[in-house]
Amino acid sequence: MNINETRKFGFSVKEFALFLLLTVPIGIAVSTVGAWTNPLMVLGVLVGVVVSIFIFRNPVLGILLITFLLPFERIGAIEAGGMTVRVSQILTIITIGGWIFDGLRHQSFLLKKNPLIFPLTLFILVNIASLINAENIERSVAVLFFTIFTIVFSLLIPQMITKKSHVQTVVTLVIISAFIVGIFGIFQFLGDIIGLPQTVTGLRHLYTKEVLGFPRIQSTALEPLYFANYLLIPLGLLCALFFGKNKNIRNSYLILLIIFLGLNLVLTVSRGGYLGFATILAVLGVYYFRRIFTSRKTPSLVVSAVIIGFIAVKFLGLGDAVNLEVFKGHVVNAFYGAAYSERVETLEIAMHGFSQHPWVGVGVGGFGPFASVHPYVEPVDGWNIVNNEPVELLAEVGILGFLAFMAMFATVIFRSIKAIKITKDLYLRTIMIGFLAILIGIFAQYQTFSTLYIMHVWFVIGMMVAVQNIIFKEKQ
Repeated sequence: MNINETRKFGFSVKEFALFLLLTVPIGIAVSTVGAWTNPLMVLGVLVGVVVSIFIFRNPVLGILLITFLLPFERIGAIEAGGMTVRVSQILTIITIGGWIFDGLRHQSFLLKKNPLIFPLTLFILVNIASLINAENIERSVAVLFFTIFTIVFSLLIPQMITKKSHVQTVVTLVIISAFIVGIFGIFQFLGDIIGLPQTVTGLRHLYTKEVLGFPRIQSTALEPLYFANYLLIPLGLLCALFFGKNKNIRNSYLILLIIFLGLNLVLTVSRGGYLGFATILAVLGVYYFRRIFTSRKTPSLVVSAVIIGFIAVKFLGLGDAVNLEVFKGHVVNAFYGAAYSERVETLEIAMHGFSQHPWVGVGVGGFGPFASVHPYVEPVDGWNIVNNEPVELLAEVGILGFLAFMAMFATVIFRSIKAIKITKDLYLRTIMIGFLAILIGIFAQYQTFSTLYIMHVWFVIGMMVAVQNIIFKEKQ
């Protein structure tokens, strides 16, 4: 028997040696840091090595694990060396290593078609060029790193998700994961109402009932608006599956999940989240216009909306009946108050920065330092943001960066529309419509906040290209 054919953990000896070469240095480095900052990281490294073995054998497993762990942004993360390290980020690094390993052992790096590579490369180059205007170079470089990291994650997905069965598994994992964090979100609300401590509920002080009279749930996310942004993904897919000719999930289950996650969305009290979901429904309405008025499913969706509203009113009224008026005022009064004044001020500062450096902006991640009293003096509440992603892009990376980003956005949308038109696979068509609605919904919410390097946003973009490729391949 050839020694190279001897199998260890599913690898030949040469392959196993290559695996160790790629993983051991990282493990030693992280263990060394972890021993000084967080001893649990050492245990995490050991678990990571075991997980790496399976991912290196089958890199698709890495994408599936990341999909499940996407919403675990704050709770489930590890604080180390002044940084928040998320499990999904660690798995992304391992998955990239697994993909490289897979290419080396098969001696093939044939890349799947991805039309976003060109506009995203231009976008990254403009981001790098913007550093010449950065007033706080350390922050700008850090933001540039995270931006490139999430973009690489997005480009990696179409290289792994290449079959319809992969897409079905991903959608299932999104729904299961959303259901789990949704349960925790409801627990947060009820727990805070009855007075459980924040150490139990996981709510940050800003979002407890002490502020508005009722809690704003954030579940495992950093803030309610990020949780609302994530919820657009499962809600968009569930609504698309409900209106589409779906046989994978029973309509009764779809309705119950839509009601449950819809209630979570309401309890985030995120106006941007509501705007995003309304946009999703509008896009789905365009594609399923005739079916909405002829299908027997439509009354069920109307009843679901009524149930969500009824339960939300009951929940918000648990503490005090006045809470309902506070909730209404917070949602409806979007054009006056301290928050509105702050948004107007940041928009003015952003446009001033854009006017000073119109081509490549004040530097990637540079708006906060530009708006601060001094570029290296971070405000107590953290660096300011514009709360409008298109305007922040103009301010930070100028018209060139904005146009490169919009070229990427337009490419993925028009390619999705083409895929929807040509496919005869009802499931893939439904999922493609769902993801298209989700992306446009996220862009609508991006008019109310501005953090670009969010992994679940780039997950949507990567999945859209993957589904497009599968459809075009089947058509051929």
